[in-house]
Amino acid sequence: MLLSCGIDIVSVKRIEEILDRYGDRFLKKVFPEGVEYCQKKRKGEFAGCIAARFALKEAVIKALSSIGKEVGFRDIAVTGGGKKLEIKVKNCEELKFIYSISHEREFAVAVVNVLRTEG
Repeated sequence: MLLSCGIDIVSVKRIEEILDRYGDRFLKKVFPEGVEYCQKKRKGEFAGCIAARFALKEAVIKALSSIGKEVGFRDIAVTGGGKKLEIKVKNCEELKFIYSISHEREFAVAVVNVLRTEG
């Protein structure tokens, strides 16, 4: 059963500026699970990859807040990439997440649907 959905769009340039200003401090605060997949990307794609993951976390936060669940960036782990992209959300084991992310030169976007698992 579909409970909620969330969407977010992020400026890649804004993320580049944050990375230039705060670097590892930003990455460790928002992505304690690490960003290994993004570090393997071609030069120039790192900020877009980070922006898409940031948008995914924001979309999850929005979707869960609409059903009364409060989570933060550190409660959401985004790992892997491509067809093996996975998210895990602390204290939300009873929920299933269906999501998609994308980025191009200027923007990154993410959408997530939250479903109640069967059983």
